[in-house]
Amino acid sequence: MRLLYAILLLLTGLLFWYLANNHCACTVDDSATIEEKVAPVAALPMKKLSPIGFKCSDTTPKYEAKWAAFRDSLQSSLKDNQILEIMGYSFLDENPVDGVDLGGARAMSVRSQFQLGDDKVRVISQSKEESCRQEEMYNMIRFRTLRNSTKIKEVGDRTLIYFPSNSTDKLADAEIEAYLDDVAVRVKGSGEKIQLTGHTDATGNREANIRLGQGRADSIKNYLMGKGVPSSQISTSSLGPDSPIADNATPAGRAQNRRTELRIIK
Repeated sequence: MRLLYAILLLLTGLLFWYLANNHCACTVDDSATIEEKVAPVAALPMKKLSPIGFKCSDTTPKYEAKWAAFRDSLQSSLKDNQILEIMGYSFLDENPVDGVDLGGARAMSVRSQFQLGDDKVRVISQSKEESCRQEEMYNMIRFRTLRNSTKIKEVGDRTLIYFPSNSTDKLADAEIEAYLDDVAVRVKGSGEKIQLTGHTDATGNREANIRLGQGRADSIKNYLMGKGVPSSQISTSSLGPDSPIADNATPAGRAQNRRTELRIIK
């Protein structure tokens, strides 16, 4: 009996030893991280705006072999009612000599390559809010073709649509309708907003001119809605005679002030 009892104690001890050495209550450290080795992603080549390059803080352009064909194509496609805009860019940390406007100087150096009169070219500049990166130096010149006539003019981020004296009717002109048709197609696809602001010359009563300016903005809105643009994408307002862009003392100045300004808001 004692022998049996001793054997049971021995077996019980062996069982506890086996469990203690082969099973454990383990906890996972949630703070531990697993490092994954991820292959570096190759940088995509930057799309060039034009075949013209610069060095940082330099205004001397470097032209690629295809530049001549690129320039000639821009010149030959320019219509009578269009102008060529040349935008020159610069970076904030560039160090120009004698404080020169790098963007403007770059644009002017490229402008000299075109056989176009000054009435057909607009040169402007803009600074990029970042540091100079050599891989972007082929993106320092941008070209745009803009409408420019006595009836419609694109200026910066606005388009000016002109009206006859004391009229709220859109000019019955194929050029204006073609422009508005293009705008309608664009915003219906993109969902962008259109902001219309009516303006007048200083002739007559201010309150009447405020109403006249509103009517001019509304007439453009109605045309765009007729082309399928939802009214929710179009806002209108009037400044009447309060924001002239030319001298109201001359007929030519008053004609420039009678306008609706159209902006596309992204």
